Amino acid sequence: MAREKQLFSIYASLVGLAAAQFPTSCPAPPSRPNGTIGVCPNDFAIIGPSLEAVHEGVLAPTGLAIDPDLKLYLTYPRNAGATPNNVVICTSFTDEAPWPSAAIQNCTAGQDPSTCFINVQNIVLDSVSQLWVVDSGIPPGAASPVVSGAKIMSFALDGTLLSTYPIPEELLHDNLNLNDMRVNNTLGTKGYAFLTDASKPGSLLSVDLDTGCTSRRLFNTTYTRADEGYVGIYDGRQVYVWNGTHKSSITTSADGITLASGNLYWGVLASRRYYYISQAALVDPSLSDADLLSSHVRNPGQVGTEQAGFTADDTGRVYMLASEHNAIFYVDTLQSRVKETINGVPGGSSDPYELVAPDNYVVKTLVRSGLIQHADSAAVWDGWLYFCTNQLAFAPNRQYNNIEARRGPFRSYRVWIGAGPAV
Repeated sequence: MAREKQLFSIYASLVGLAAAQFPTSCPAPPSRPNGTIGVCPNDFAIIGPSLEAVHEGVLAPTGLAIDPDLKLYLTYPRNAGATPNNVVICTSFTDEAPWPSAAIQNCTAGQDPSTCFINVQNIVLDSVSQLWVVDSGIPPGAASPVVSGAKIMSFALDGTLLSTYPIPEELLHDNLNLNDMRVNNTLGTKGYAFLTDASKPGSLLSVDLDTGCTSRRLFNTTYTRADEGYVGIYDGRQVYVWNGTHKSSITTSADGITLASGNLYWGVLASRRYYYISQAALVDPSLSDADLLSSHVRNPGQVGTEQAGFTADDTGRVYMLASEHNAIFYVDTLQSRVKETINGVPGGSSDPYELVAPDNYVVKTLVRSGLIQHADSAAVWDGWLYFCTNQLAFAPNRQYNNIEARRGPFRSYRVWIGAGPAV
């Protein structure tokens, strides 16, 4: 009997403790976000600084750029059908205008496809204030690019066309799907453009901006392909590809890309993997793909999320848009930026160019918020990181019976990071 009384006393104490810890009503966000942990249904951590909305529109963008005059540019791809404009400049919080002109937005019958937009995926500012567009050249409803349609084009800020680099026909095989790009204006004679190919096999491309010579590297390797049978998560729901009631998996391969600390960083969207490689090695014609794979590709470990766009700042920090977590992650690539001891290596370095060892990369969260509904592309300028959102996982091809589950308007935001763009 004494033992039973003792057990009852312990039980009563635990019940009383639980009653004291679990409130009868939960604080309503956002007045007290993160006020409790594991108590209320809304106990999901809001991390990082607040977001500032900079634009909203009725269509879902994939690409974003910001210029030195703080003008914002967006791209509206045609992967799921025609759009009136492929590239726009934001003229107010809710208004947009075709950029650089209305005439270039849609190819007309018989027009040279290298002179007009077919399916622009992103727009990017380089370090000499040129805006570049990457056009997959894949018309709505098609699987492959048209000859001379897959290209990159550079423009002055006033919209003047400066150059066009069509991807050679011999590189269009296996449904080449140009997705994103970055430019290093200092590499080689006139610089190089680097691109990701999001086709099922995946690859990386480089374009010599002096000669136009284009290479397609790491084609159909484990470093560019999606995970077999990949299933992602979005807002707590599993994500598949749907054709009516027929289910398949996402096969989007090499996607996000950025340049930092002399390297090219890229992610495989339908995975939780990212990699990096020396830019100089990638453009070296004396190195075969086997050489690159054996000695130059670096694997810093998993990023912990499906990723869309990447960007970087001038401190060597690489940012990944973490769609599965309504977040933006980052890694420091320069040892001087590291604060903690990792695997026995103390934080910091007197050498500003010392790189973090691949095994010592630690992915961290910059910001997490319910406002971040599939951040897709990002850019850095004047201390701010800008990004667009598009609710991609709610698009019809990722919904059972292909319903449209996205709910606009679609907003672009900025968040303070206190750094400039990578150079």
